[in-house]
Amino acid sequence: MQGRRAAPDRQILVRAFAFFLGLGYVIFGLVGFIETGFTGFAVDTNEELLIFDINVFHNIVHLAIGAGLLLASRMRDVTVTQGVVIGVGLFYVVAALLGFTNDLQIISINDTFAPQNFQHLLSGVASVIVGVGGALTQQDTGKETPLASAEGPLPIEERRRLWDPTA
Repeated sequence: MQGRRAAPDRQILVRAFAFFLGLGYVIFGLVGFIETGFTGFAVDTNEELLIFDINVFHNIVHLAIGAGLLLASRMRDVTVTQGVVIGVGLFYVVAALLGFTNDLQIISINDTFAPQNFQHLLSGVASVIVGVGGALTQQDTGKETPLASAEGPLPIEERRRLWDPTA
């Protein structure tokens, strides 16, 4: 089966979504350290940023996910960006479900109806919709991706050149 390429407008949307969501999470993670400092790594604290419960581990999770989304937004192959956006979305949907069942004390969410649970659910659902929407549009275009041809997949050296935006 040949690979497909997303329409240019969908590529821009998925990449922009990954960039701005990632930037938001990186900023939130960095600003979170102003409130928490660097003590109490994974303890349930009473510290909040705006209305959201946080701790050091929670800040690190936001930084890591934000950095991953920022990196994914720069990938040359938009299917990688789509996959990361969908993966982050599923991660946040699960985090919301765990928060609603009151099982996220490790990141200091200690209330079933904590605002963070709703924010995680909104981020997760939006990410899955954007990522899957991009993948569905990709199937509809019928264009070949540069990672495959009629003869099969390209050699790994050629794929690396396509993935590396600096090449």
